[in-house]
Amino acid sequence: MELQKAIQALEHGQFDPIYVLQGPENYLIDRFLTAIQNRFLGDEANSMNYVSFDLEEDSLNDAMIEANTISFFNEPRLIIMRHPLFMTGKKSKGAVKQDVTSLLDYLDNPAEEVIIVIVADYDSIDSRKKIVKELKKKATFVDTSLMPENQVKDYMQRYVKSEGVEMTREAMGLFLERTHYQLTLSVREMDKLILYVGEEKKITHHDVEVLVSPTIDDNIFHLTDYIMRQDAGAALSMYRELIAQKQQPIAILGLLESNFRLYTQIVQLSKAGYDQGSIAKTIGGHPYRIKMAAQAMRAYAPERLMLGYMKLVELDFDIKQGKVDQNLGIEWFILDFCGKRAMG
Repeated sequence: MELQKAIQALEHGQFDPIYVLQGPENYLIDRFLTAIQNRFLGDEANSMNYVSFDLEEDSLNDAMIEANTISFFNEPRLIIMRHPLFMTGKKSKGAVKQDVTSLLDYLDNPAEEVIIVIVADYDSIDSRKKIVKELKKKATFVDTSLMPENQVKDYMQRYVKSEGVEMTREAMGLFLERTHYQLTLSVREMDKLILYVGEEKKITHHDVEVLVSPTIDDNIFHLTDYIMRQDAGAALSMYRELIAQKQQPIAILGLLESNFRLYTQIVQLSKAGYDQGSIAKTIGGHPYRIKMAAQAMRAYAPERLMLGYMKLVELDFDIKQGKVDQNLGIEWFILDFCGKRAMG
């Protein structure tokens, strides 16, 4: 079910006993949780009737006992269950191993005046699992997956209009680039811009430049591009700018390594016939990041990408072994890979 339809049903007093929010878009998840709390509990929400469980740390059986416990005052109760790894093929070190039997039993006989919301904030779940099959039959699934670029753009344009604010096309374009078409980040940054312009009610390109800073991912993207184009001067300048911004060398190395790994994965999957959407689902990255990486790497030789990735992995190992100074190691990697060993 689409989120808006689910919220409209709540506003009309139509509640289902069990909901599953499927997808990692936090803004959409928060919208649904706020709506169901307001409509189902109203102003009466408290620690007795609104209970949240983290199923990586808490027992599912405890959550189900809570759901089945009869309230003394027969008041409505809302139970939120987060991180249901048992719906995926994923494993998390230290996570509680869950027995889903109690939840399977509950699906056949849900308690009255109780609503359970399972927040499956994952890109995908394992539809082969019995618990997932049963939930799909007996629970209401609400789509909270990441929005495609065009939908994020449309949503933000409507969002600005609903606030009575004007925004130039150029300003919106820069804004979406800097927020990577990520809805949760876009809404947060837009609220900041709307507060900034105040009674002027108009957001300009300059306002976006001033208030919406490029992310570390943007800078790493440019750093990767300079390195692959063998522009040692620009690469060193960008790296030193990041250091001046208090970014740690080992963190920059990790992000560079991640970028090169992403590019090599895209190369391999593209050769296997995957399109951008399929690549994003397979790798698990944000579609916009995959799109930008795919566009940039057209200018790069696949062998150079693999070589760069292997050199970064080796450098990471040497730094962690204490063989190489992290700052000098990264600068020497840039100079060596760009083929210029004599720049300061």
